[in-house]
Amino acid sequence: MYVVLIGIVIIAIIVYLGILAYQQRIRRQVAALADKKASLLKIPLADELKLVGQLSLTGQSLEQFEQLQSDYGEITENRLPRIDDQLQELEEASRGMNLLQLRQDLTKATALVDQTDQLVQTVQSKLAELQAIDKQHRQAVHDLEQKYQGLRKTLLAKNFAFGPSIDGLEEQLSHLEDNFDTFTKLTQEGDHERASDVLGQLQSDTKQLEDLLTAIPPLYKDLTAIYPDQLTELKTGYAQLTAQHFQFGDHDIPGAIQEVTDQVKDNLATLAALRPQDAQVINNRIAKQIDVLYGLMQTEIDAKGPVEKNLDGVAKFIAHAQNQNHTLLNELNRLSQNYTLDHQELETARELNEQLRAIDGTYQRDVQDLTGKTATYSIVLAHQEKQQKDLHQIEEQQGEILKSVAGLADEERQARETLRQFDFKLHSLRRQIENLNLPGVPQSYLDYFFVVRDEVEQLATDMDQPQIDMERITKQLLIIQTDLDTLEEKTNDLMDSAELAEQLIQYANRYQTSHDDVAQASKTAADLFENQHEYAQALETIATVLDQVEPGSYKRLEDAYYERKGRKNPKDEAAAETSKVK
Repeated sequence: MYVVLIGIVIIAIIVYLGILAYQQRIRRQVAALADKKASLLKIPLADELKLVGQLSLTGQSLEQFEQLQSDYGEITENRLPRIDDQLQELEEASRGMNLLQLRQDLTKATALVDQTDQLVQTVQSKLAELQAIDKQHRQAVHDLEQKYQGLRKTLLAKNFAFGPSIDGLEEQLSHLEDNFDTFTKLTQEGDHERASDVLGQLQSDTKQLEDLLTAIPPLYKDLTAIYPDQLTELKTGYAQLTAQHFQFGDHDIPGAIQEVTDQVKDNLATLAALRPQDAQVINNRIAKQIDVLYGLMQTEIDAKGPVEKNLDGVAKFIAHAQNQNHTLLNELNRLSQNYTLDHQELETARELNEQLRAIDGTYQRDVQDLTGKTATYSIVLAHQEKQQKDLHQIEEQQGEILKSVAGLADEERQARETLRQFDFKLHSLRRQIENLNLPGVPQSYLDYFFVVRDEVEQLATDMDQPQIDMERITKQLLIIQTDLDTLEEKTNDLMDSAELAEQLIQYANRYQTSHDDVAQASKTAADLFENQHEYAQALETIATVLDQVEPGSYKRLEDAYYERKGRKNPKDEAAAETSKVK
């Protein structure tokens, strides 16, 4: 029982202490709010209102100031007294036990103090803004007044530099000054809201006028001094050049000069309308057209010297090319009697002759125009440059044609000598076979021999034609040489096989009585040799059985045979080549 009572007492003490602590905390927050309210009283809103009130505000600025006065009244007459009352009530309530109500009242008081602080800050900020705007506008009045005096002075002192634009510029300045008067009046009256609107437009228009004063003089100078002087120089230059019989082809220079002159006059009107950007575009176009006219005249002046210098050289070049082409045609006509020209050499030479006629025709017309003083030098110079280029190309083609046909006679002599060698070689191979006194020759060898013989005979026939096709002859020579080399290999193979087979058959006689397989192989080999004329097969048949009876005998006899012939064994050469490859 006592324990419970002690517990209750302890809890009560804790609760009481908590309440005391909370009340103390509330009193500290109330004190903080009181300090904040005191700081608001230190802000000199009344003095600032008095200063702004001395600005003689009107219009929207006055309405804004009156609203600020009303806000100040709300602060001093309503909100601050309410804050005092609520803080007093909180101070007294903080000694009571209604903690929930105390918390709600503290929240309301805090909100009121914060809202009042925000309103004070707003009023102070807007009052400062009104003072700043008033100062800014009064400074703008001073600055703009100075600027307009300078602009007026510039227009009066340098009106010659603006030409037809002067009236428009003065009108714009007058309009600016009227707007400036309005701005000055609004500023003096304190209607800063309306003055701000006027100031923005005034500054934009002033900047535009300043840009015009900067942009127009150089454009006007180009149109009244630079371009007219250049056009006069072009007219004088054209008159002097035409007096010296210069021609300008299809270019109407007087018409072009007049067109540019008209553009200059028209662009002065563009400048008078205060459109310098458009005038600049046209000025750029005029400058380019004037440069083109200067270029046309200079081109003809520059072309005259080279034209006169090239005349003799081009004439000699044409004559040389014509003579060379005449010689080439004669040579080709002569060669065409004995040879077939397979690459249209004659036709190409005739085409070159036509090109030379056309070149000479252009040259002669240019000479006539120069003599008659009606030539345009730049056109003649272009003709000469093309003529020289074409003549060089023609000369190269003539040289290539001559080079391609120059060796036809030598080629024919070489071909006939080669044909003689082919014929000799065929007879030599035939005699080698006949000297062996073989019982017969394999049909495959005879067929290949007759093919090569027919090729040689056809070559001889083609060489005996009135008109020889050396390109075809050259191809035939290559084919026959290859086939003849193959025939020589076949001949050597036939002779070697026949002689070795005959030797091995005789050598095998020593084994016929003792070895039946040798006797049978000898009989078969003899039949292949005597009756079927298959010497390689006969050699293989007897060699195989001999190597079985006497190993290495065939290789020994074969090496001895090639040694007597003074040649290397083809099998050894093939093995050596294979070894190199590996």
